[in-house]
Amino acid sequence: MKIKAAIFSAIAVLGTAWLLWLGYQGMDSQQQEHEEDDEAEQVGERTEMRENEAVRTITQRGDILSLDRILQQVRGQNPGRVLESELERKDGRYIYEVELVDDQGRVREMKFDARTGEVLKEKQGD
Repeated sequence: MKIKAAIFSAIAVLGTAWLLWLGYQGMDSQQQEHEEDDEAEQVGERTEMRENEAVRTITQRGDILSLDRILQQVRGQNPGRVLESELERKDGRYIYEVELVDDQGRVREMKFDARTGEVLKEKQGD
């Protein structure tokens, strides 16, 4: 009887130790994933900072109009709320893309030549 109790106790201790080890291993991988996420976020922030600085530089040089100036133009022609704005470079030219929604909920996407402010394309969705 004592042997059976000793065997069951040993199995219980080993099982508990195994479960603790698995939990520890899981915590390590979660911590590693968290650290990798932090690193990726920092890289993204540094990239965004460089992009913002580049945009600031080309705006100050007069190569493109400021986003504020484009948004003034948009608001002057289109009532509504700006949802998103983006500066892209396509075929060697900078283009502002602005998305807005009007009071009826219709979404409009507009593209502007960033250097001149000329409307290149307008698209209205539902």
